[in-house]
Amino acid sequence: MLIFFSLVVNNDCFAQPISNLGEREGLYLLWNDEFDGNVLDASKWRAEDAALTKNNEMQYYTPEDVWLDKGFLVLRSEKRPMGKRMYTSGLVETRNKFAFQYGRVEIRAQVPQGQGLLPAHWMLPASGLWPPEIDIMEVLGQQPNVVHMTVHWGIWPDRKKKGKMFIGSDFSQDFHEYAMEWDKNSIKWFVDGQQYLEVSEFVPHEPFYIILNTAVGGDWPGEPNSKTQFPQDHKIDYVRVYVPEIPGNYYLSARAENGSVEVQPNLAVYPKNKKIKLWAKPKIGYKFSSWSGDIQSTKNPLGLRMREHKQIIANFVPDEKAWKKLGIKSSRASSAESADLSAGCAVDNDLKTRWSSKFSDPQRLQIDLGKKCLIKALRLNWEVAFARAYKIQISDDAVHWKTIYSTQNGQGSTEEIKNLNAKARYIAVYGTTRATEFGYSLWEFEVFGQEL
Repeated sequence: MLIFFSLVVNNDCFAQPISNLGEREGLYLLWNDEFDGNVLDASKWRAEDAALTKNNEMQYYTPEDVWLDKGFLVLRSEKRPMGKRMYTSGLVETRNKFAFQYGRVEIRAQVPQGQGLLPAHWMLPASGLWPPEIDIMEVLGQQPNVVHMTVHWGIWPDRKKKGKMFIGSDFSQDFHEYAMEWDKNSIKWFVDGQQYLEVSEFVPHEPFYIILNTAVGGDWPGEPNSKTQFPQDHKIDYVRVYVPEIPGNYYLSARAENGSVEVQPNLAVYPKNKKIKLWAKPKIGYKFSSWSGDIQSTKNPLGLRMREHKQIIANFVPDEKAWKKLGIKSSRASSAESADLSAGCAVDNDLKTRWSSKFSDPQRLQIDLGKKCLIKALRLNWEVAFARAYKIQISDDAVHWKTIYSTQNGQGSTEEIKNLNAKARYIAVYGTTRATEFGYSLWEFEVFGQEL
């Protein structure tokens, strides 16, 4: 029997023990999406909206190319300009929504075909570091009968990978199930229930999140040609993540839009009668309202005993008394990767533009609020290239700086720093250690408080 450890990052998803749905003997359906609704479930998935700089790809990932249709998730690839790219496509991921360490993933999908297309189901570490990477399935559009299954590991620049190609029928003509089983000793890959690869060396041991996408162009598939037809659809029927049923033990899952849930102790599975405590933590601009699901309560924190599997939802509502976003007069950075990735892109209220520094440490992004303000909270919207170690500093003259916050364990994605009580005109994020070999990259640097 597989041994699993699961982790819900930001607790935005919850287990769904649905009878007769994907039942597997001895396994518990911890997390799934059958795509039966009318819109993408934002508590489970994040739709990308960016021109990502990966492998010289040619697409702009836009939420416009992501939707649900008749029980399927559709990721469409189109030939149309957006964000200085020639093509658009769709990407969804569970980053900061759901991650797990060890488990069985099943994805039923029909892939697109054509030169220059690269549909993929894959996983990256919740830590934001790369590698490792687990590719459940990749198919080159010009070879729609070949499935690539791969695991990546190593430390830059010494990166390695191991995988296998499975040659079958044309996978673009019908739906097929792609699965992966991962435990502390091995990773196994399956297509339509048949195992085709097992790797027992360099198995990762940390939580991963799930990504579904179709890349257009790039180093591996090459550019589309005159025979590539657009639009092309990548259709997903379901995504399911399983863990084992263990007699006398129970799973706790929680979700929260506009906030998160902290659990103590945060265990993979809880023995019967184990006492736990949950804290509902709202995003900036929201406040806690109530618990729902298997528990109805307005207490925060909430204590309970584990006597059965529990699904719990933390509900938040807008806070009329929340600190307001401060206006910004100007910004400057220690460097920029290019002219169109300048400091101003991180303060223009546009999540489609970003500041990106040169690929070195340290780097600084500095903001002028125009006048002295009371600074109460910050929101850092990181791109994939984020800061592992950084400081938040303030100044009245942009010469003498004081550190009001620092961390050696930056997590990337969207980080909120609350409960500040600083007065200053200037504020800066000062990165000292990059999390990747790239630079520092912010979609937006938002400051909350009030003018003095």
